[in-house]
Amino acid sequence: MARNVVERIFGVLKRRFRILVVPPELDMQWQARLPAALAAIHNFIRDLDPTDIDDIVDPIDLEPGERVGELAQGVPRAAERDRANQRRDRIAKEMWDQYVTYCGGQ
Repeated sequence: MARNVVERIFGVLKRRFRILVVPPELDMQWQARLPAALAAIHNFIRDLDPTDIDDIVDPIDLEPGERVGELAQGVPRAAERDRANQRRDRIAKEMWDQYVTYCGGQ
């Protein structure tokens, strides 16, 4: 489950930042820092520009009753942002719980 989330995150970053698709001619030390820096920039853009909703929604990731393209009809309302933030927090908590369980089993 965590692997799917990480792969999806990289997919979003690759769509936004083409440098992740084409091998950059940078020192390996800089290449290792690039994904985290681009993720921070992506989150910064998302926080400051609510009209920047270009993520592709996977029908598999939808909660019951959610519709594909619902946010594309305009700027997201506060309720939609709250729902998305709650979903993100729930996923992060589930990932953390899995990690703690994994570490406790060693």
